[in-house]
Amino acid sequence: MTMGLKIRKYIFDNVHGHIGITGAEEKVIDSMIFQRLRGIRQTGCVDFVYPGAVHTRFSHCIGTMHLMGRFLSTTKKNGKQLEQDDENVQIMRLAALLHDIGHYPLSHTTEQVIVKSLHGPSHEMFGVDLIRRFLKEELDNYKPREITDIIEKRIKNDRMMLLSSAFDVDKCDYLLRDSYYTGVSYGEIEIDRLIQTMSIEDGKMVFGKDETELERFLLGRYHMYRAVYYHKTVVGFEEMVKRAFELLVRDGVIRDPNELMKENNVAEIYGYNDSMFYQKVLDYAEHGKDKELRELCSNIVRRKPVTVAYMEPKPLSTSKMPAIEKRIADMEEDSDKRERFAKECGLDPMWILPVSLRRLSLVEEKSDIYIRKGNDIKSLHESDTLILKMIGSKSMHDVRLYTKPGHQEEVGRLLNKGDY
Repeated sequence: MTMGLKIRKYIFDNVHGHIGITGAEEKVIDSMIFQRLRGIRQTGCVDFVYPGAVHTRFSHCIGTMHLMGRFLSTTKKNGKQLEQDDENVQIMRLAALLHDIGHYPLSHTTEQVIVKSLHGPSHEMFGVDLIRRFLKEELDNYKPREITDIIEKRIKNDRMMLLSSAFDVDKCDYLLRDSYYTGVSYGEIEIDRLIQTMSIEDGKMVFGKDETELERFLLGRYHMYRAVYYHKTVVGFEEMVKRAFELLVRDGVIRDPNELMKENNVAEIYGYNDSMFYQKVLDYAEHGKDKELRELCSNIVRRKPVTVAYMEPKPLSTSKMPAIEKRIADMEEDSDKRERFAKECGLDPMWILPVSLRRLSLVEEKSDIYIRKGNDIKSLHESDTLILKMIGSKSMHDVRLYTKPGHQEEVGRLLNKGDY
């Protein structure tokens, strides 16, 4: 639903069905800078394990915009319909449409390298830059800053929670979409039921009547991380891609994104996508000068993943991190320690791939989701329902070490030895 907005045409989406778009949205979607999202996969390296997961940021952004319209047409504030006008609805829909416009090749996979190692901007900041530089004409009657202020979270109002919170249009779309394309059922949530029972009250998202669907949403997101996003082979390929991307940029094979951003060449930015990366990897696998990097690129092309030398997810406790996991975490942050360990293993440092995954919990520590119990409003951590009470406040930490195929046992032995 789009309130009183005039629908210009419809797009058929696998997940949401027919999505109506306005004239303003059509102009943005048809722009070259938005069309580039067709070439960027939503889930990075997930398709190495789930072959159907080749959906793109393009369809996700359109789906997120659609859900924003549905949220705005249904969401209540203090039990009453959230006051809207067509102008505000259109601006929020455009912000949802453009929230991921700045994603890099393979989405978050290369972004981690660009931000951490190459000192480039996050995809949000790159997106803000793209909107301000290249979408002035397409946005027509709307000022780019009206959109970017929402994406940058500079505006504080009740509508902002719909785009950025523990239960927002972005999360709802990617859970539904990723579940559909991977074939994993965890993300199949009853979105209509959740929207109908949600109310915004004093900066809180309050759900009432039926807690079952809310639990299903929280459990679905948790299990999608465990089964899909944190799958050991998916993460292994992500680490390979990150290492290859960083080294290929430093060797001048792939353009440094920081340099690319200084230019106003839309065609160059349009082509900075997954296909560009994989073509560079293929070229290097065939003709690259560095033997180890050439092998890494060849393994990506041939789908030969790195192997696990250590992986043992544990509930997060207040006790100190085990020594072996502390060593892995230290190697992730300190390249000198990683190089010393690689030397002991007789490997190029490229093949020592430590990773500390983001802490995973069913309910975030400071969640803005609340449950109505009669006249009371309780946080999820105070819930007395069985599942949330048992595991709602617990977290998992997952520290892993990947290495070159065939070397996992020796690397694991030396890691346990710890003499470095």
